[in-house]
Amino acid sequence: MKHNPNANTPDMMSRLYWNGRAAEYALPFEEENLARTNRIIGIAESKGLSIEGARILDIGSGPGTFALPLSLRGASVTALDISDSMLRLLSEEAQRVGIERVRTIRASWKEIDPVVVGLSGMFDTVLSAFSSAIETENEILKMEQCSRRWCVYIASGRTRHDKLCKTIRQGFGLPLNPRPDIRNTLKTLEQMDKVFWYESHPVTVQAKKTVAEIAEYVARSLEEEGKTPDQPQILAAISAASGISEQNGVIECKRHSNIGVLMWRVDERW
Repeated sequence: MKHNPNANTPDMMSRLYWNGRAAEYALPFEEENLARTNRIIGIAESKGLSIEGARILDIGSGPGTFALPLSLRGASVTALDISDSMLRLLSEEAQRVGIERVRTIRASWKEIDPVVVGLSGMFDTVLSAFSSAIETENEILKMEQCSRRWCVYIASGRTRHDKLCKTIRQGFGLPLNPRPDIRNTLKTLEQMDKVFWYESHPVTVQAKKTVAEIAEYVARSLEEEGKTPDQPQILAAISAASGISEQNGVIECKRHSNIGVLMWRVDERW
């Protein structure tokens, strides 16, 4: 099923951006990724979320990080994402592990009308995990419109980078905190007078990237903000900051953050 934005809209630009990022994403069943997903799902279950037999909408599903493990647990999952490439990865991974109960929708949550496309009131749980698809009150209300019971929102917040990576990000005007930042969504829910449950836990991510890979990441991040990256300038700045001149030279970055889980019911007040 497709919901096609016009070619020159911000959503088309976003679609192209995430198509370009898809190959960088860890697949759902890679050990570390799956362990993180299962931990978060376990937190949600401890607060009453039921999975087996549930109909779940995963907004900004990416390559199926949550959609596919939830499907293996017996849920009937609809995965929605703006990126064709993300959904292609999801479908390939589903086929690889023998999952048949995942439906995909290529659409922008920011533009979609749940009533028009038949999503309104169709799900037991509506989930959004680490996705910038939901950032405003209107986008939260559309989540609720599609859910009969639970809304679950998962994102990072309060991120601290090591000195070198912080210097590189600041040098190009890139934000130090994630997008989305769960603290912003928490404030929005408070302003909406929602009754919700919230839990967070600290995580540390350590990654080794080449100068060329970091330059590509910076370029894509600038494109996401509507800027035109200058690749040679980016490479030169990263080399100057790190002291590594070769493009295949390796830089190790460490990031500390909190992963938060927000849950609220749409069918009752707690």
